[in-house]
Amino acid sequence: MRFSGVLCGRATWQEAIPVYAVGGVEALDRWLEDRGVQNIQTINKVLAHGATPWWDVYGGRENIEVVEPGIDE
Repeated sequence: MRFSGVLCGRATWQEAIPVYAVGGVEALDRWLEDRGVQNIQTINKVLAHGATPWWDVYGGRENIEVVEPGIDE
């Protein structure tokens, strides 16, 4: 299966909410520095090994036309 990215916002940090509720900001900081970083690194590995650049779907970067709003031709 081809994909170009992931939607993973809440999935990367939702486990931190109870940590914060019990231990406060310091506990949250420790969680983010450890488990939070691990979560992002795991996602990055998945992307590095399986994602396809989005522009490849359109025939390559050189085939993408950039249109700037508000500029009349």
